[in-house]
Amino acid sequence: MENEVTVLIECGYEELHNILKKYKFNIVDKYTINDIYMIPVDIDIYKLHNLEILSKCVIIRDIPNIEKILLYKLKKYASNGDILFQKKIECPIIDINKAIDFMCAIKYEKIFTIFDECIVYSNNIIEFTVQIVNNKYIFIEMEQNGMYFNKNYCSVQDLKNELEKYNLPYDKKNYFVKKAEIMLNEIKEKK
Repeated sequence: MENEVTVLIECGYEELHNILKKYKFNIVDKYTINDIYMIPVDIDIYKLHNLEILSKCVIIRDIPNIEKILLYKLKKYASNGDILFQKKIECPIIDINKAIDFMCAIKYEKIFTIFDECIVYSNNIIEFTVQIVNNKYIFIEMEQNGMYFNKNYCSVQDLKNELEKYNLPYDKKNYFVKKAEIMLNEIKEKK
């Protein structure tokens, strides 16, 4: 089980970067994540709730030069959409194309892809990742355990409180923005 918050940024990346510099944040890492969402072919996305659809997805994840995995995210939600519990189940793979072929063979199909440019920021007090998704959306994701220095948070509320200390331009009504749900809604709107 792991806690995290994800918020939608309400300005462009350059403006956000300049604000973060004022708070003494520095870039400590950069990487990309390519996620291919696969769904059972017999699912009708127009008849199910988004979170139910996403609960059936398997993700083929490629973090170039770092790892390739099959990923399943198990999440439990409150009635308002807040994440109550989440867990990741990962299986290492060698070849993305063979993983896609495998998933197609067991009757899954690609529903959408998320290209995520990740920029990790830290000011030696907190760290979080700015995510530029599909060159269209910008998010900040903050996890309970730090990767670059030993800072841990006990609860989602602790994460929220820490992020709120900085006057960052994000939607403060939703700390559990679901990138995949945004992509799914885009697909639904095209029909």
